[in-house]
Amino acid sequence: MPISQLIDTLILLLLAGTLGYAYFVDRRLRRLMSALAELGPMVGQFSDAVDKSQTSVSALKEATDAAQSQARRPVGHRIGAVSKRVAAKQAAPQPQAQARAKPEAPARAAPQPARPAAKSDLVRQFFDTTRRSEA
Repeated sequence: MPISQLIDTLILLLLAGTLGYAYFVDRRLRRLMSALAELGPMVGQFSDAVDKSQTSVSALKEATDAAQSQARRPVGHRIGAVSKRVAAKQAAPQPQAQARAKPEAPARAAPQPARPAAKSDLVRQFFDTTRRSEA
């Protein structure tokens, strides 16, 4: 058997092996994509639930902080302190024009860090990308 036939046979065997492996990978990839398509709605619901829980936790923290700050304020039950404040207000009344000219600035909340895109948007983008890659 000449060497050229031996090389041709070896190339054919390697080509057949490559085609078999490609078929095997394609089957597994199709199963994975179908599993991802089935999980898509569940992942979206989970993402929405996480967003809701984050909102609830932040609202609970704000409510707790507000309650703690009110608990820390002095009550002012002492008669002497109250009467001194009343006397000080009566001694130095402010003209109404000045009171109107200087409205109190609303308290500013601490700036929130920039929030990345919503998780549900990221999940949808992932599944859209996988669908496009299938086509």
